[in-house]
Amino acid sequence: MMAEKFRIGKSSKEDYKKFLKKANEFYEMMQHSLMKEKWNAAGLNAIHTGISANDALLTFHFGLRSISPKHDDAVKLLISMMKRDDTEKKGKHLRRLISVKNLVEYDGRLLSKNEAESLAKHAERFLVWVKSLLP
Repeated sequence: MMAEKFRIGKSSKEDYKKFLKKANEFYEMMQHSLMKEKWNAAGLNAIHTGISANDALLTFHFGLRSISPKHDDAVKLLISMMKRDDTEKKGKHLRRLISVKNLVEYDGRLLSKNEAESLAKHAERFLVWVKSLLP
C-alpha cells in the first residue's frame, strides 16, 4: 500500500500564533452568531475554527499545514503526523466539521439550530484539544 501524499505548505513555527488567532476569532464569531440565532454564520465559523486550529497545531509542531483543495486531507495529515493516542478521536471533530463545509458554504439549504449547535460543539472540543497541545 502506497503512503498517502498531501499538498503541504511550509510555515515558520512562529506562524502558529497567526493561525491560533484566526481560530480564536472564528470561535468568538461562532459564539456571537449562536447568540444572535444566525445558524449559517455559526456553522461556517465553527468550520473555520477547526481548520485554523488544525493549521496552528501542525504549524507549531511540524512547520507545515495542508494546502490541499480536498479539505479532508487536512484531517488525514493531522492523523498521520500527530502520533498520539487521542489524535484519531480528536480528529473526528475536525472531520465532522470539514464534512459539511460545502453544504454550509455553497448549498441552498439553510442550517438548523440543532445543526449549528452540533458543529459548534465539535469546533469547541477540537479547539480545546489543540490549545492543550500548544504553549
